[in-house]
Amino acid sequence: MKTTYKKYTSFLRLNRKTLTKTLIFGTLTLGIISCEEDLMLEPENNITQTSFYTTELQIQQALSGVYSGMINASSRGGFDVNFYLLASEVRSNNFNAISQNGNRDYYAINRFQDTSSTEEMDILWEDAYQMISYANNILARIDAVPFADPATREQYRSETRFLRAYAYFELMRNFGKVPLIDHPVSPEEAATIPRTDLATLYSFITSEIEASVAGLKNVYNAANKGRITKSAAHAMLGRIYLTGYGYPLNNSSYLSKAKEHLSAVIQVEGQYVTFATNYADLFKSVNDNKYHIFEIQHISGGLSQGSYLPSYVSPTFGVADPLYNAQGSLYSSAELGVSQSLINSYETGDLRRALTVKTQFIAQNGQPDNANYFVKFREPGLALTNRYDWPINFPVIRYADVLLMYAEVLNNEGNTGGAVPFLNRIRQRAGLAPLSTSMSAADFTAALRKERRVEFAGEGVYWHDLVRWNIAVDVINQAAADLNYNFTISTKDYLYQIPLSQIQVAGYEQNP
Repeated sequence: MKTTYKKYTSFLRLNRKTLTKTLIFGTLTLGIISCEEDLMLEPENNITQTSFYTTELQIQQALSGVYSGMINASSRGGFDVNFYLLASEVRSNNFNAISQNGNRDYYAINRFQDTSSTEEMDILWEDAYQMISYANNILARIDAVPFADPATREQYRSETRFLRAYAYFELMRNFGKVPLIDHPVSPEEAATIPRTDLATLYSFITSEIEASVAGLKNVYNAANKGRITKSAAHAMLGRIYLTGYGYPLNNSSYLSKAKEHLSAVIQVEGQYVTFATNYADLFKSVNDNKYHIFEIQHISGGLSQGSYLPSYVSPTFGVADPLYNAQGSLYSSAELGVSQSLINSYETGDLRRALTVKTQFIAQNGQPDNANYFVKFREPGLALTNRYDWPINFPVIRYADVLLMYAEVLNNEGNTGGAVPFLNRIRQRAGLAPLSTSMSAADFTAALRKERRVEFAGEGVYWHDLVRWNIAVDVINQAAADLNYNFTISTKDYLYQIPLSQIQVAGYEQNP
């Protein structure tokens, strides 16, 4: 869907302003979509939920709107910046916020000084519930819409159910209990719906994605690359079940469920999923929708659909540097940089280090600047219209994650010998020596945790790993002590505060 999905989202523009600082579950209006990629909005009172969702094409366009909820809009960042960089990667000890620049939220998040008034919390909440609201609108109306092929209706329904469940999963990982709303409601109705307990949320999320598998395709043609596949659904279920197996739900029955779905992905390697033999190939826009299982789609060209994650985490560089781009950066090495702890965690000879982080660049004044920064999503030779214009897709789930999660499951089942080859496959791609199949379960756990940190550095995986393993308190407190930072955390800090705007409107109880 590198072409079709992005084409649709380039002319499907939904009104986000009505969602700001309010509960966002109410009736949404849609602009008429032209067939020539031009935005043509009619007055909002002329196009209603009832009149829009009446044809197969309109359902297709509305589904593109659900997908578009993940991408950058009005410089808010999209899911890759907000959920995976700021709320996850920056929260971990992979980043080190050195000083505070104005009201930038990353300092507060990194130093555990965020509150219910931190703007980023509003963005996380609003963007996810906007996506949920779009999905609810489709699911409430799709049965009444005639389709030329019923299988297409089921495909669209399945994609929509997956995306809605996925948005709930991200909300739950960040806020814990959140209101579960599975149909269109008014803002007044939404304000009466309480937060839902974790067990119920897990049940809803997993049942929705499991139900979606049958209607999804294994593979799509070139025009539809990027749509949710069966493998994406299985991989996401593997992640969700393994998360539920860990802290705080600690549901032991979820381990076998995770194994079932991760195995389903591994079984179709070479047929529907591809293992990249070269780590560098994973982070090139020319390989978008080739190696990753589920990606956030980006495209450059001033369409407000590019990523600005690279601009957040790496410098503009000097004009003689091949990575230089005049439009390329928000970064300041004096404010936010990759931690020395992460850099030190790479083994000697690990090919991933140079492809992920750098420790010096030539500034625009021609002088060297010693700073640690991510370069993983940065591509040389790109001409951008602005710093929000990077074309490379963001990987939500990579095949390496499936392999390492499966290895983790095997080790937890007591089959360490069977788990080691999966870990070794990732290590050997990185140029590292294989580990012994006779290693202990405890040694394997330590090796796996280290491997996941460096393999997925910069991708928003590590913080959630620390939480589900329930070692974040020890890891973060040790990192803070090593840097002489005057704070400690507890398990209460695993969740963010419910946004104050939502508490004021709906009266939700605050997280402890």
